[in-house]
Amino acid sequence: MNLASPKTEPKQKLLKNKTFLIETLYLIIIVIMTILIFADFIDTGFFLGPLRFSHWVGIIGAVFIGLFAPLFYYLKRRYPKQYKILINIHIFGFTTAFLLVSMHFAGQLSRPLQFYPDLGAGLALYIIVAIIVVTGYLFRYRPFKSKKGIMKPHFNRALHISLISGLYIVGIVHVLLNFFL
Repeated sequence: MNLASPKTEPKQKLLKNKTFLIETLYLIIIVIMTILIFADFIDTGFFLGPLRFSHWVGIIGAVFIGLFAPLFYYLKRRYPKQYKILINIHIFGFTTAFLLVSMHFAGQLSRPLQFYPDLGAGLALYIIVAIIVVTGYLFRYRPFKSKKGIMKPHFNRALHISLISGLYIVGIVHVLLNFFL
């Protein structure tokens, strides 16, 4: 009887990891689209009902983040065998929400000066969402092999999770300031 622990499979190389490659390409596309919207090569400022198109996509992205973050926390504990499906929905769902929020933010920044928005809470929200995406990406794929400081997996995960509470607080302030006050 062999009492030695079973051999663990070596971690898959990142360049052979399809999820990593797709996610990296998706993030590059988001950056390019954000720049194109900001530079007015892509117009998101047209009205669709009472709001600009960029507002609608921002609202959709924010609602996904607001609803799915606690739902993901609950579902991954309630259905641990479904974790692989849930983490893929989490990764690509939040990246898509980041795309939508980026479209909104770039659309706001590309408005003419006479219609330029107050950036306060919106800028804070965008920075928080961007940091959540970056820390999630770094935590999931660990493209840099560092055991010190900010690249430590447990620090990165703690930062990633703790920013969600800031996102809710600033999000509520943003909605109150822009829609109700």
